[in-house]
Amino acid sequence: MKKKIILVSNTSWSIYNFRLNLMKKLKDRGYKIFFCSPYDEYVEKLKKYGFKYLKLNISRKGLNPIYEIFTIVKLYLIYKRIKPSLTLHYTIKPNIYGTIAARLARINCINTITGLGYVFLKKGFIFFIVLWLYKLTFKYPKRIFFQNKDDLDLFLGYKIIKRDKAVLVNGSGIDINYFHPNFCKIDNKKTNFIFLFVGRLLWDKGIGEFVEASKTVYGKYDNVKILILGSIDKGNPRSISEIDLEYFTKHKYIKYLGNKEDVRPYLCEADCVVLPSYREGIPRSLLEAMAMAKPIITTNVVGCKEVIEDGKNGYMIQAKDSNNLADAMIKMIEIGEKKRKEMGLYGREKVEKEFDEELVINKYFKIIEEILGA
Repeated sequence: MKKKIILVSNTSWSIYNFRLNLMKKLKDRGYKIFFCSPYDEYVEKLKKYGFKYLKLNISRKGLNPIYEIFTIVKLYLIYKRIKPSLTLHYTIKPNIYGTIAARLARINCINTITGLGYVFLKKGFIFFIVLWLYKLTFKYPKRIFFQNKDDLDLFLGYKIIKRDKAVLVNGSGIDINYFHPNFCKIDNKKTNFIFLFVGRLLWDKGIGEFVEASKTVYGKYDNVKILILGSIDKGNPRSISEIDLEYFTKHKYIKYLGNKEDVRPYLCEADCVVLPSYREGIPRSLLEAMAMAKPIITTNVVGCKEVIEDGKNGYMIQAKDSNNLADAMIKMIEIGEKKRKEMGLYGREKVEKEFDEELVINKYFKIIEEILGA
C-alpha cells in the first residue's frame, strides 16, 4: 500500500505555486499525495495532476476561539480518516493547528516557516499569542524547515525549537529551466524603461514606497513605465484596497497588469524588477527575476538580503525609504544597458548555484525518507 502524505496550507494558490514540483516528485516516488486548504481556483489545477483534495475552511486573519478550535478538530478528523504517514504544514495557522491535530492523531509532521509576516513586524498582543503557540506546539514536529537564517536564529533565540530539529533551505527554490532567459524574444524597438513589481499587493511588500519613488523617477525620465503585477489579498489585513489601487493607476506611467499565472512574458519586458519589502522568507518573485537574468532592487531586510549582492546583481536599499528607492531606480537607468546585462547574468549564476529548486526538494526527500524509513 502506498504511503500517504498530506500538504496543508492556508491557500491552494500557495501550494500550486510553491509546492507543485515537490508534490509531483513525491508522487513519482510512489507516495499518494493529498493537499488540504480552503477552496480556490487552484484546487482544480492541482487535482488534474492526480492529487487528492481535502477541504479545510481556515480563517487567515480571524482569532475567534470557537472557530479556531473547530479548525483544529477538522484537521484532527481529516488525519484520523486519511491516516497519512506524514503531514507537511505551511504558513502560521496550519503550522500551529496542524501540529496540534497531528499530535492528537499520532501522526508525524514536518513544518515549514515560509516567512514570519506582519505578525512579527509589529510586536503587539497577537505577536505574543503566536509566540506562545509556537513554543507550545513546535516541540512535536519531527523537523522544522526554515527559509532563511534570521528566522531560524529568532526561533532559537526565543527557545521555540532545538537546533537538531531545524533544517535550513534557500527558500522554496526556483525551477531554473522554466524560468530561463532563453524564453525571452529580443525586441530592439522598445523605447520605454520598465520597472516591474511582482507580488501580492501588500503595504508590507513596499508597494506604497514603490509608487512614491516612481513619481520622482518619472519626473526625471518621462520614458519610464511602472508595471504592477499581482493581486489584492483580501484575506490579509495588510493588503491595499481597491481604492488604493485605483489611486495608484491614475498616474499615466503606472499600469496594473492584474494577476497572471505565467509571469515570464512580463519579466522579459522588464528592465529591472523591484521588491521594497519589509520582511520575507525568500522572495520568489526576485528569484524568478534573477533566473530570467534581470537586475533587481530590493531591501536590506530578512529574506531579501539573502538574494541581493549590492552592485553585482542589483541594488540594495533601506526599507520604508522611498527616496532611497528612487535614487536606486535612477542609478539603475543611468548605468546603461551593458552593466544591467552583467548584473542580470550574475543573478542568473547566483540562482543556479544557490536557489535551484532541486537542492530544496532533495533536502525534503532526505528528511522525509529518514522519518518514514523509506
